[in-house]
Amino acid sequence: MSTKTIVKEELISKGAEAHLYYGHWFDKKAIFKWRIPKKYRLGELDNRIRSHRTVNEGRALINVKEEGINVPSIYEIDTKQSLIVMEFIEGNKLKDLLVQLADSKKKTYFIKVGKHIARLHLNGHIHGDLTTSNIIITPSENVVIIDFGLHEYSDSIEDKSVDLHLLKRVLISSHGTDYNLCFNAFLSGYKSEYIKLGLKDDYDSIIKNIAVIESRGRYIKKTERQ
Repeated sequence: MSTKTIVKEELISKGAEAHLYYGHWFDKKAIFKWRIPKKYRLGELDNRIRSHRTVNEGRALINVKEEGINVPSIYEIDTKQSLIVMEFIEGNKLKDLLVQLADSKKKTYFIKVGKHIARLHLNGHIHGDLTTSNIIITPSENVVIIDFGLHEYSDSIEDKSVDLHLLKRVLISSHGTDYNLCFNAFLSGYKSEYIKLGLKDDYDSIIKNIAVIESRGRYIKKTERQ
């Protein structure tokens, strides 16, 4: 392949908001995330919305990467096409790996996930869709967080608690037998980053607020924003 080639080669996923393609960006394997047009919206409005969300996600990934959190590198942001070209991460979704992992590996991975999400939160980022499908384990056993399409900037206890509550719900519903081990390992890693900065009280507030969310029956499942 020519090192001057940029090409989408294979559709790998169709989502409600975006389609993902595998391909190459010059000499690098890449993912092309294209936000698809919505026919129910006026054309000009639709273009503005898709362009805005593309820029927001691209900038978020760049900022998060600079803060030392494992996320895909951004190669290109095309606002006219509502397209992000980013690094292709070799590996497997944590969702698909869990059933075959030894308990010791599950614990190791979720401690790492907890550390990454704590760093996100400590730097004012909310992932918005924290599931085991959006966590990649690489062949070298690094943890990479993907899909920042619902990312928001926030320092609120509430938003951080909602992020963790979503992960808890996913573990209970999709990985029930592993829930206790995995969520406790996650919290161990998450807490360690707050302790390191002397912010145990903030950690305690976030965890206590998960119980508050559950007690009032509030579960925010973020879907495609209209």
